[in-house]
Amino acid sequence: MIIAMSDDRTQETEGLDHLVLRRPIARWVDDQKVAANPVTQEIVHDPVDTPRIPRRRIAGVHIGRVSSEMVPVRGYRDGRYVLAIAPEHASIDVFDPSDRDPGEPPLDVTESWVPLVAVFTAGERGAVVVPRKEVEF
Repeated sequence: MIIAMSDDRTQETEGLDHLVLRRPIARWVDDQKVAANPVTQEIVHDPVDTPRIPRRRIAGVHIGRVSSEMVPVRGYRDGRYVLAIAPEHASIDVFDPSDRDPGEPPLDVTESWVPLVAVFTAGERGAVVVPRKEVEF
């Protein structure tokens, strides 16, 4: 089956193969901490959003919990860079699976965001923050 996509959607999908997944860095401008791109060193001017990364970037068992081919993560989009914010810096309520005791009943996640492990461009693995509605428990 062939699915026709609009030119915008086709370009977006093709461009995803060139996305670079990194963590933002902090810079200080006029006594305010701002996000910057770790590669270009430039300040990110867009607000925090949910740029999408390819599902194949999700690591290990976590990939089976995501059904979308494109996964939104909390962070910034800066050209071809997706700068994913770590859960501890997300400034939102994120589910913490380490708070559970062994033997507890199945998960009842009430937070709007959950951490998943992703593979970053340099090969390291780290947690990214994903909207709860994107993840199956």
